[in-house]
Amino acid sequence: MSNKIDMKNFCPLPWTEVYIAHDTTGPCCINTELYNSTDVADYLKSEELKTLKKEFLKGSKPDSCSYCWDTEKAGITSVRQSQTTRGSKLQRVSLAITNKCNFKCRMCNPIDSSAWTTDIAAAKILYGNSYDTKKHKFIKHKDDYTSIDWIINRCKKQKLLVNLLGGEPFISPGFLYFLEQVKKYNLYDNISLVVTTNLSVIKYKGVDFIQELSKFKDLDVYASIDGCFKVGEYIRQGFDFKKFHTNLVAMKDLINFFSVTVQIYNVYDIPNIYRYAARMKIKINLNYLVEPNFLQISVLNKDQKDKILKYYESINFYDKNIYAALTNDIDNSNLYNSYKKYTDSLDKLWNKNIKDYIPEL
Repeated sequence: MSNKIDMKNFCPLPWTEVYIAHDTTGPCCINTELYNSTDVADYLKSEELKTLKKEFLKGSKPDSCSYCWDTEKAGITSVRQSQTTRGSKLQRVSLAITNKCNFKCRMCNPIDSSAWTTDIAAAKILYGNSYDTKKHKFIKHKDDYTSIDWIINRCKKQKLLVNLLGGEPFISPGFLYFLEQVKKYNLYDNISLVVTTNLSVIKYKGVDFIQELSKFKDLDVYASIDGCFKVGEYIRQGFDFKKFHTNLVAMKDLINFFSVTVQIYNVYDIPNIYRYAARMKIKINLNYLVEPNFLQISVLNKDQKDKILKYYESINFYDKNIYAALTNDIDNSNLYNSYKKYTDSLDKLWNKNIKDYIPEL
């Protein structure tokens, strides 16, 4: 890449990362659907990727990267701005290794969670009555062995950061297969492993993940959590905070970060998550919900946001990015009724009441 590149709008990810998300491929966790296939070799030489690179080299703002532009406009650090990778060679491969999951998170969907696919009534609430099980691809769980093999073969030749997500990797046969292949070819030195888990289990089919993951010299484990105690259990159908804490304590020496998806349901509980992270001496990585858009915190009106900010002030809590998200000019309050309808419908289906879990909302 030339030194004359306009860095103002530049993003290195089309060069340095591949993100494989079930049936599509793209340059990052936001732009996952640039290429309609998970054939990585074809993606790397595709016209779609070539065009995206050309746009960045010209200093343009590609349409497929609109989420980053919107995030930056709101004063929040975007995925693009948070990148530290440099150069023009592939350095990182992110793979949604499975859609097998044991949770039904309210902000999730049947594509990313097999638990959602078994709940047709919930899926119809999310997608409407047009939801057709025959047309959706991931009714049964699917592990991406083809992409795993591509990663393993690539890592035989070069060092890569490999980022594995789900679904839930720790209950995935594909993840066990990945660990077997790493052991078979002794790739521990060539793989910097990042894995995100909901910590519902730390052993699976006789495999002790503490023991196996400890073999990697370069490892980051992200524990995914969206709320403490009742709030987390409301957001994530199947989540047990006590079990999460027990497994966190057992695996604490390997866990570096909490991965938190900021959304309307946990906006009041964010300070509790920060306190819990500080107590456990774990860093926090914030992600801002993209879809469904009616669960973003931007659906709150100014008065509602001001109320949250006053609450934060009363307990001496401040985070620059969350503050920016609550004080920017982005107004999606027209979607608030969609949030209410969705919440009430899921509550009725799952026999819960938001007032019992998050009375502030």
